[in-house]
Amino acid sequence: MKKIVSIGRGGVGKTVFIALLAKYFRDQKPILLIDADPDQNLAEMTGVDLGKNGTKTVSDILFDVKFDKIEEGLKSLALADKIDYLFNQKVLYEGKYFDFISIGTKWTEGCYCQPNNILKGIIAKIEKHYSYVLIDSPAGLEHLNRRITSSIDEIFAIIDPSWKAFESAKRVHKLVQEIGIKFKNFYAVANYRFPDERLESIEKETGLKFAGKLRYDEDIENYSLSGKSIFELIEDSPAFNSIKEIMKKVGY
Repeated sequence: MKKIVSIGRGGVGKTVFIALLAKYFRDQKPILLIDADPDQNLAEMTGVDLGKNGTKTVSDILFDVKFDKIEEGLKSLALADKIDYLFNQKVLYEGKYFDFISIGTKWTEGCYCQPNNILKGIIAKIEKHYSYVLIDSPAGLEHLNRRITSSIDEIFAIIDPSWKAFESAKRVHKLVQEIGIKFKNFYAVANYRFPDERLESIEKETGLKFAGKLRYDEDIENYSLSGKSIFELIEDSPAFNSIKEIMKKVGY
């Protein structure tokens, strides 16, 4: 099993990267996609309609349990048993190319500690059944402190051409080591806005291995506006070709 995570500032292309990876690995099933970002963009980008399929998020079922919006027969069960049952029945989306779970939007006040802890337990329990686990993480560093997962094969920091992006990548690299998240490789990936003439500066500025650049693809913008799945991209799309080049460079 290989576990791959995308990190980075908001809007740099983390979700696009994971969606393209899902397309890249689609013939090497089983694959699990995890949307750990409360903004929930990964489902739409990969053609998953959670509402239409009756699929709930981790936060949804926690809300239901907290306010007793569950089946009468479940109310007498211990919390862990309630969550385990509802996850298997309501949260895990099983699709043609991948399975999918989402942490979702928390509908009550307070932090995301409980949903993240639940998600952490679920990942540890089911990840062994998959060839690839691909995680789209939220912007910022707080989620890393909660250690949704404690062992990762590849971390890809997606960066735009800004000083803040460099600093963010360096902080995340330092943080994952300080809090004990085990990883094999930590790469920097330039998004499509990054000038080619400045690519050589990435390793020097971040201290990370440079894996490549995501190329601009007009179809991805159009698909995002229309709600189409990235899986419908043509094989020769610039963005998909760049993913092939990146993954080949890092050994896949």
